[in-house]
Amino acid sequence: PGRVERPAPSSKKDEDGNEAVPITTVIFDVDDTLYDVSTGFTAHRNTDGATSFMVSKLGFPTVESAQSLRDEYFERYHSTAKALTVAEDEGRLPPSKKTAQDGLKAEGCRKFDPKDLSEWWAKHLDFSILGGIDPDLVAMMQRLRSSGLRLIAFSNGPRRYVLRVLREIGLEEFFPPDMVFAVDDVLPACKPEAAAFERVFKDAGVEKAEECIMVEDSMKNVRAAKQLGMKTVLVAGMGRLGHAQTKASCGKGNGGRAEAAEATKPGDRPFADDPAVDLAIELCSEMTGALHGLIGNPSQFSD
Repeated sequence: PGRVERPAPSSKKDEDGNEAVPITTVIFDVDDTLYDVSTGFTAHRNTDGATSFMVSKLGFPTVESAQSLRDEYFERYHSTAKALTVAEDEGRLPPSKKTAQDGLKAEGCRKFDPKDLSEWWAKHLDFSILGGIDPDLVAMMQRLRSSGLRLIAFSNGPRRYVLRVLREIGLEEFFPPDMVFAVDDVLPACKPEAAAFERVFKDAGVEKAEECIMVEDSMKNVRAAKQLGMKTVLVAGMGRLGHAQTKASCGKGNGGRAEAAEATKPGDRPFADDPAVDLAIELCSEMTGALHGLIGNPSQFSD
């Protein structure tokens, strides 16, 4: 597997020659970060998983109309839950059929609730596509936890769904419930909005962004994290960095399943040479191999 490293401090000085802030916290995105984008799970979730909910629960007349609206708003917000929340605010959801049989909520109540999407995904998605547990990733998490680092999962997915994913990939033990933040925990904000990150900092007890590493597949979220002062690790996906690691090459490779996933996340293809990226790796499990300083006392963002 490949990786791209930007110059990182090998001592307690940062790249500007200032005293480096010890790392206390590693914040992990979940989807396409804690499992590989090429599994096909994201494409499944963002197509069949999203549209089946929208047709069955929100009254969209066709799969095509549901997919079109979901993709339009997802490009703006990088979260299906936030996308549907804003679409309802803007009057883009189909009108409710007010019948005694359909069980719809009373007049004045919202038609879309992120918890409904979370329940739908937790029950109806095919989690076997995830491929099960990655022993290398579990071992890395054990090393990070043993080093005394605070581990946080922060996803733009809804909460029950996020917890199900963590359980399916064998990482539930590393992220206790109070260290799992889903989109319904931070709405009306979501990544990449600063307010979403700040809510996580406050609730998790993080004193300043500079003591955190954000591990992400999303360029929007990487850039937002960097702007807040965090160190950033971009997870591009297996076989997707290649040799050139440029905007022309990054994101290519590893067949159609990764490309199918990217097609459901318009405007967010990973670019390893983006100035906001401190370290680019293909798989999350490679991180401590590239950053040996994390397994230290104090933990540092260093090789």
